[in-house]
Amino acid sequence: MNHLIYICDDDSHIVRAISMKLRKGGFDVECFPDGFECWEKSQQQAPHMIITDLQMPRMNGLELCEKIRALETTRLIPITLLTGKGFEFDHDEYMQTLKITNVMVKPFSPKKLLMQVQESLNLTNDVIG
Repeated sequence: MNHLIYICDDDSHIVRAISMKLRKGGFDVECFPDGFECWEKSQQQAPHMIITDLQMPRMNGLELCEKIRALETTRLIPITLLTGKGFEFDHDEYMQTLKITNVMVKPFSPKKLLMQVQESLNLTNDVIG
């Protein structure tokens, strides 16, 4: 069974770039336009990892992280937070309080994101994409 990654971002170009890179890397991917839809789906089927944007409609990335961390069934899922807020965003604070695995500032390299996903899932010895 392939690892299931949820991508949560309201920018279709970013979703397309990430999903193509991860699928080529051998991952199963499901995409969501906001945190609320990702949250609902994660309660039905928990993914192996979540990649989420910070700013989105209905439920932003931080709210999604809070909800994911609050449930026993999802609290250990690795989360990568994407942000266009680079210098305005206190990475360290949120990484500690919400146990965010990685923070990537936009624009980012899909190849580097793939490597972070592999590391987060302890797949660094696998040769993927």
